[in-house]
Amino acid sequence: MKAPVLPMLLGISLCGISGALLYVYLRKRRDERKPVNGAKAQIQEKERAAPTVSIEIVVRNDVVPLLVGREGGSLRAIEEKTKTKIAFREKDDSNQTCTIQGSPEAVKDAQKIVKQLASRPSTVVEKIPVPQSACGKIIGRCGEALQEITRKSQAKVSVESGDRGDGSRRIVLITGTQAQVNTAKLLIEEKVQEDAEARRLMEETQAKREPRLNHRGGSSNSSNSSLSPKEVIPPKAEKLRSTNSDGQMEVYVSAISSPGKFWVQMIGPQCAELDHLVTTMTDYYDQKANQELHRIREPYLGQIVAAVFKWDSKWYRAEVVAILPNEFNDGKVVLDIYFLDYGDSAYVETSEVYQLRPDFLTLRFQAIECFLANVKPASIDNSPQWNARAIERFEELTHVAQWKKLLSRVVSYREKNPTEGTVKREGSPVPGVELFDTTEDGGDINVGAELVAEGLATTIDRYSEPELPAASPKQKPQAPPPPSPPRRENNDLNGHSTPPAKSTNRDDTLRFLSAERLQRNNKVANGVSGKT
Repeated sequence: MKAPVLPMLLGISLCGISGALLYVYLRKRRDERKPVNGAKAQIQEKERAAPTVSIEIVVRNDVVPLLVGREGGSLRAIEEKTKTKIAFREKDDSNQTCTIQGSPEAVKDAQKIVKQLASRPSTVVEKIPVPQSACGKIIGRCGEALQEITRKSQAKVSVESGDRGDGSRRIVLITGTQAQVNTAKLLIEEKVQEDAEARRLMEETQAKREPRLNHRGGSSNSSNSSLSPKEVIPPKAEKLRSTNSDGQMEVYVSAISSPGKFWVQMIGPQCAELDHLVTTMTDYYDQKANQELHRIREPYLGQIVAAVFKWDSKWYRAEVVAILPNEFNDGKVVLDIYFLDYGDSAYVETSEVYQLRPDFLTLRFQAIECFLANVKPASIDNSPQWNARAIERFEELTHVAQWKKLLSRVVSYREKNPTEGTVKREGSPVPGVELFDTTEDGGDINVGAELVAEGLATTIDRYSEPELPAASPKQKPQAPPPPSPPRRENNDLNGHSTPPAKSTNRDDTLRFLSAERLQRNNKVANGVSGKT
């Protein structure tokens, strides 16, 4: 009986020892955790025991959305961070009362955050009216000027779209802090002043311009220089580019062949530059010594030359577009030249043109060939040729070469006729434009619509014109068939070409004139003045 008792006692002893060790281990772990949990409990107890305080802060109405945030997100973040409760109630029309509740320390932290946010500059929105004419200056090419204003002021600036009117005003919308808005307003005012100064100078220039009597256009093309084709690169021709959101541009109509082919000049600082260029060239080439210095021995196609305009004795830049045999003087040639800045054409002898000084090529060529969009000749047999009455009326409506400002808008394009001219300068398509003449009472006359209303044209129900051959600038629109214009596609570098038909008037050999132009010339001979 004694033998079993000893093992039992030993087992009980071992179990007791194991239990004691387990108890000691668990108690030790509990003691290790007790300070942390105790500290947390102490903090919670302290928070419960701390007194709750409430303070009120007056904030502006425009600050409240910043404090609350989208769907209350900003407000909840402040409350969770500071362990406070925040609420708003209306105080007056301009302010609200912000109530903060919590422990003194928490309220102090929340108050600091609210005041920091409330002290931020408020966002304001201002609308300022500006002249319609200054919008192009404010926006700039491809919006560059507007982007510069935004970058410098740090404000959001936009020009509200509006209908074109009689010099009416447009609204510029500025959004930002008051300081940013003030900076943007100063920058915009500078642009308005620049535009006003440019227009003042342009009006002075326009007042000095005289009407060009001989305004029937010729053919453009070609690309060579004058003094040395290898040394001098001619400038590109000007293009119709609008800086307005509605695509409107101010232009002069400088020369007309027909509604299907005419030339315009963009109105801007380049007008004064062109007038200065003409004056300088005239002073230079009027001197016999300079003429001898730049005399041309062997002209070539595409040569850029200085040529005098017969009806005002001023000198202009021109291009040789054809070299023709002189039927009245064997062994000599007649040059068909195109005035690059106006669109006129002329027949001249080689001795009447001179090499162009290289510095006279700095300014872009100003004549831009166009066609009247959305209309075609009114004819029973669908003839593509415009009749004399339609051309005459188009001249009246556009005030051709009278330097009357018109509004234009490009609505379509067409490719150049490959038979027009000798060499394509850039291969650019010809723009189809709508023309508007603003009347004194603020109304607009749509030139194309007016021709249709008078039965001189018909409407095309699409914005792409068929490729109709435009009336030749040297073709007489009279009943008797006129002498045929030169076929420039047959020209070669040696000047061989089908010559124009003989004329009983020797002067026609040097300058082919339509019946209307002959009538104007007769007026000049009788004492009527004109041109620039």
